[in-house]
Amino acid sequence: MGMLRIFSPHANKPSEGAQSLAESQLLEVNLHNAIIQVELGKFVSCSDLLHLAVLHPRKLSVYSVSGTAGNVEHGDQYQLKLVYEHNLQRTACNMTFGTFGGVTGHHSLCIQSMDGMLMFFEQDSYSFGRFLPGFLLPGPLVYNPRTDSFFTMSSARQLESYKAENRQDPDLPVKSGGKRLTPDWTLVLGEQALELSVPSFSHSSSSIFVLGERNLYCLRDNGQIRFMKKLEYNPSCFLPYASVLTDGTTNLLLGNHTNMLLVYQDVTLKWAAQLPFVPIAVRVASFPDLKGVVVSLSSEGHLLCSYMGTDPSFYSTPKVDARDVDYEQMDAELKKLQKYIREASKTQDILPKADSQEDLTVTAVVSKNMDNPSQAHIQDIDGLPVPSVTVQLKLKSNGVVQGPRLNVVVQPPLAVTQNNFVLDTMRVCNLRLKSHMWLFKASSLALSPPEIPL
Repeated sequence: MGMLRIFSPHANKPSEGAQSLAESQLLEVNLHNAIIQVELGKFVSCSDLLHLAVLHPRKLSVYSVSGTAGNVEHGDQYQLKLVYEHNLQRTACNMTFGTFGGVTGHHSLCIQSMDGMLMFFEQDSYSFGRFLPGFLLPGPLVYNPRTDSFFTMSSARQLESYKAENRQDPDLPVKSGGKRLTPDWTLVLGEQALELSVPSFSHSSSSIFVLGERNLYCLRDNGQIRFMKKLEYNPSCFLPYASVLTDGTTNLLLGNHTNMLLVYQDVTLKWAAQLPFVPIAVRVASFPDLKGVVVSLSSEGHLLCSYMGTDPSFYSTPKVDARDVDYEQMDAELKKLQKYIREASKTQDILPKADSQEDLTVTAVVSKNMDNPSQAHIQDIDGLPVPSVTVQLKLKSNGVVQGPRLNVVVQPPLAVTQNNFVLDTMRVCNLRLKSHMWLFKASSLALSPPEIPL
């Protein structure tokens, strides 16, 4: 925790391997405190050089980075020296810097605390603090040098602008912090802002960019919306950067939680590239050997310098032979297709139609004459003869039937000589079976054969 590393990337040659990566790291220092934010500016009053401001939860430190040319194989040596530091009375959340009040030649720092207080520092001295109105949770903070204003996102999900010239009241003690600021203007966005950005490059009309949870906003300095882009994904970070075009458009690098890095020109998507991680910060930088490289940082501390590109496609669309268009033939073909569509779209039965032929058909034919002699298993009951009649069973197969089994069931007082038939596999054929039906009660002899129920 609290490791500060400084890199100077250069083109990696395949022959160098891991040695090239080691030479890219200039400095590594353990500051023994969690690092919230790092900024580079003119924070020392007696020097015009750039210094490094490091924000810790309870401390603000300003360092100078110096290098010494090495005379041995270890190369150049770099050192980090503490210039001054401020112990904070409140837990810090984020900070911004700029030429507050239009002062030129040096930069001032503004730190937002977790309880909604803005603490202002002029080089090595603490100036004063002011509370934000209606504060609940801290939001992103940025300074606009064009209007000398601070922008922040309030808990009411609205963007608020505060004039830097109104931040100090001479009637209050320097360290009282009792007065609350009054916003110059507000704009309700209806969602929390992930990041704010005021680009340093200037076009004909200046812009303020707000990255929300589901939308991207571009505002003018007075709070009017220039354009808005609805996002179909969860963004993680973004960066407006200068476009080579002179038509007033702005390019945007936008990372999301699907490991994608997207390039927009205002609201138009121009390019997309896959990253090996979810970027939490992205910048466009130029180094001695790398010009216009995209620098991205992951939540685990992985730093990646890359160019966005793609593999070339060797596929070429084959040429189509040019031929004259026959409009009459096309019209006839269109009418033919429309006819097919009308016939297919007509109302049809919901249930599918049954097949016209069954796979197996069974027909029972009862003879009109009694058997002579009777085929009944019982010849007489109480001295009276038991009659029988022949029943023919016709089976017609229109396909293959595997191992059919036929059961003959009759209602009392009727009985049959054979009520169960087990057949072999049937193919397309006609088959006849015979059984005899008889009465087993003499009281039922009055029934004539054609009226016998099956």
